[in-house]
Amino acid sequence: MNDQPAPRRLLGNAVPASSPALKPSRKGGPVAIAPKSENNYDEEDKVKLARYIAQRFVRRDNKFYQIANSGVAISAADVKRVSLHQVKVAFPEVEITDELWSAVCQHAINDTHTDQDETVSVWNGTQACLPGGTSSLVWHDGMASLNSWKKPSYRDLETDIADCTLFDELLARIFKEEVDRAVFKDWVAWNLQHEDDKPTWAVLLYSQSKGTGKSTLGRLLSLLFGDANSMPLNGVSKLTGRFNKTVLTRKFITCEEVKLAQGTDAGNKVKALISEKEIAVEGKGTNTENLQNICVFLMTTNHHPHWIEPDDRRFYVIDVNHSGHASGPDHEEFQAFMMIFYDYMKSPENIAKLRNALMAHRQANTFNPHALNVAAVDTPIMKSLTQASGQVVQQALEELIAASGKFALPQADLIKLFSEKLKVNPNRIAHMMNELGWRSHKAKWGGVDFARVVWVHPDYQVAQGRVTGPDGYDEPLSPVEDEVEII
Repeated sequence: MNDQPAPRRLLGNAVPASSPALKPSRKGGPVAIAPKSENNYDEEDKVKLARYIAQRFVRRDNKFYQIANSGVAISAADVKRVSLHQVKVAFPEVEITDELWSAVCQHAINDTHTDQDETVSVWNGTQACLPGGTSSLVWHDGMASLNSWKKPSYRDLETDIADCTLFDELLARIFKEEVDRAVFKDWVAWNLQHEDDKPTWAVLLYSQSKGTGKSTLGRLLSLLFGDANSMPLNGVSKLTGRFNKTVLTRKFITCEEVKLAQGTDAGNKVKALISEKEIAVEGKGTNTENLQNICVFLMTTNHHPHWIEPDDRRFYVIDVNHSGHASGPDHEEFQAFMMIFYDYMKSPENIAKLRNALMAHRQANTFNPHALNVAAVDTPIMKSLTQASGQVVQQALEELIAASGKFALPQADLIKLFSEKLKVNPNRIAHMMNELGWRSHKAKWGGVDFARVVWVHPDYQVAQGRVTGPDGYDEPLSPVEDEVEII
């Protein structure tokens, strides 16, 4: 009679013959009590799989979250089920036995131990885009913050070749102005060279016609920064909406079909996101938090951007109207080139070579990523925006004031006029009223104790609650507020 125990099974749920004891389960059947002696799995496999799980999940308030989709909470049991499928794909060479998997889950999910890289970390609820980081987790006081940035796979290719020939040809075909090609290339190169920083102005590509290459440029930049670090949007609603955290934890954002209005909340939010280094964001089911803003914005539109104020330094507008558009005379020739370019973009090696060239690119001395001097840009489209737009608004203001027949206006009335009639940011009141020659005074009127601002025509005066001027003009400042005291 052979007294040796039967060999232990590696797979399945059978109880090993060497199990020292059985105990009843809650359902009445016997279950094995696991032996406390030697383990029938490789300790290195346990550590390797535990680290894999720890890199993909975090926990918070007894709930678990996939780092790649932190907006959805799942249970510990679901983590084990999901992870099992993931590790089988990631480590086909490892034989995952019941005993090994139980040890992995115990080590990575259940146990408390000092091996930080081998346990699912406690999430502090924050998330940021931190280019260059080798881990998706950043620890602060024993808790982890999520790093949404992921290294694009093409950057692991071993090539020192630098080549931007086709990129330069694309810019030459779609940008009519040579200065636009230079500025755009400087801007793209700087953003790649300083991924942990951001410029304070965005590029807006404008063309009345479709099929001019605007979207292709956006796609190319998404590949350069990495698809996982980029977000293509249609319009700005997801950018300016309440739950915009997912969008603003990306590095590169393309907004197509942008159409804003002056003085609107959406327009002001977009401007703030372009220029400010710290912003408040909110995700679904999370509190509002301050976030380091390193987003880069490329915007496109088929509508003339007349909504851009003449002194706005947040947009560099490039005219992309050319004869190769969808219904243009050079459509076939341009499309033939674009087919070549589409194939070019499919190759990770080409993207790597282009990045190498842009990383070595040196910007012009006049290029400033943190201050756009719109007055120095002499392209036709930028001139029309900085000059004609300002003149039109100034003329409209002058006509509205003339139609009112008033020669002294409280600033509160002007704020309403700018916001509701002109659709212009009220911050421009002082500049535009000074351009008309009007002067501001601090005054008290209407029986109140505090000073208010009133704007007065250069040929008129305010005193004793009345406005006086040439040809015997004498009218009350306000029919309902009878007393004015100039300070």
